[in-house]
Amino acid sequence: MAPVTEMKIVVGEGYAWILLEAVIITIHMWITGMMMGSMVPVTEMKIVVGEGYAWILLEAVIITIHMWITGMMMGSVRKRFFNKDFYQNKFPEYKRLGKVMRPDGGYPDDGQGRLADKLDDEQWFIFNNYRRAHMNYLEGGFAVLIPLLIAGLSYTRLTFFIGIAYIIGREIYSQGYRGAGSKGRLVGVLILDLALLALWSMALYTCFHWGNGLNGLKRLIF
Repeated sequence: MAPVTEMKIVVGEGYAWILLEAVIITIHMWITGMMMGSMVPVTEMKIVVGEGYAWILLEAVIITIHMWITGMMMGSVRKRFFNKDFYQNKFPEYKRLGKVMRPDGGYPDDGQGRLADKLDDEQWFIFNNYRRAHMNYLEGGFAVLIPLLIAGLSYTRLTFFIGIAYIIGREIYSQGYRGAGSKGRLVGVLILDLALLALWSMALYTCFHWGNGLNGLKRLIF
């Protein structure tokens, strides 16, 4: 055997930090592997919608436009009641206040402020009935739009007809409220509530079903 020549390697103390880095890399690699093993397998899901879903989207657009039109109708009442003559008779100092108070339809009064307080009883009720018809639509906007879009993914045809019922019910509600106050909304409320309950139920079931029920929920949490 050939004689072995001994070799000594002399390193400085800084090399200890190189070794530490090697240990850290090894541990980091192990942790990464552990994380990989603990990950919950994700079940892929593709959402395929038919051409009918486009009509669900159209209904969502119609509801949005309908909501806007309801607000515009309230704006017409503002201009009719809070006109220049109203300011001159009820608030003759409006010219002195300049830009702070202008004959601009009663803004920012929402029906309960100082300007609306100067309306006669009939005008006050008409103005606030129009306002409530609009505000109720705004308050219920998300309550119908999101369930409509979700329910339409699973029950496209049924959701379409329920969406039509909602729009009709909302128009009956608005006209009834504007014409006769709160008592005039009853028929519209019945149609609206039934439509909403149906949409909520279908939307909840769609989410639960697509999430693979309780087993899917357990995998998500744990």
